[in-house]
Amino acid sequence: MARRKKKPMEVETRVNVIPIINVSLVVVLTLMVIAPFLTGEEVDVDLPQASASQADDTDNIEVVFTVDRRIIIDETEFELAELPAALAGAFAAMPHGVAVVKADQNLPYGEVEALIAAVEGAGAPRIALATKPKEGAE
Repeated sequence: MARRKKKPMEVETRVNVIPIINVSLVVVLTLMVIAPFLTGEEVDVDLPQASASQADDTDNIEVVFTVDRRIIIDETEFELAELPAALAGAFAAMPHGVAVVKADQNLPYGEVEALIAAVEGAGAPRIALATKPKEGAE
C-alpha cells in the first residue's frame, strides 16, 4: 500500500472543542457566582453580633426594620399599624413559617419590641431575630 502524497495546498483541518468547553464552563461558573447578587435591592441594616446557628430559610418571611424607621417586607414598605394585616395571610398559608426580624442594632429596644409584637399579632408561628456572627468566632 503506497502512501498518498499531500499536495502543497491540501491541509487537514480539525476543530478542537476542548477550549470551547473550557470557556463555556467558566461562563456557567461565573453566572452561578453572580446570580445571588442579582435578586434585588439589598437594604442596608446594621445587625447586632451574636453567636447562633444558621436557620433553614424555606418558609421564612423577612421583616427588615432600618435605622431610619422603615419596615420592609419583600421590597414593600409598611407602617407598623399595617403589619398585622399584611402578614396575616402569609402566615395562614404557612403554618410552619418563621418571621425573621432584621432590626438595626442602633434602634431603641422599645421600637424593636413593638415590631415583634406586631409580627406576633399577625399570627406568626415562630419569630427569629437575625444577627451577624461575632468577629473572630466561627
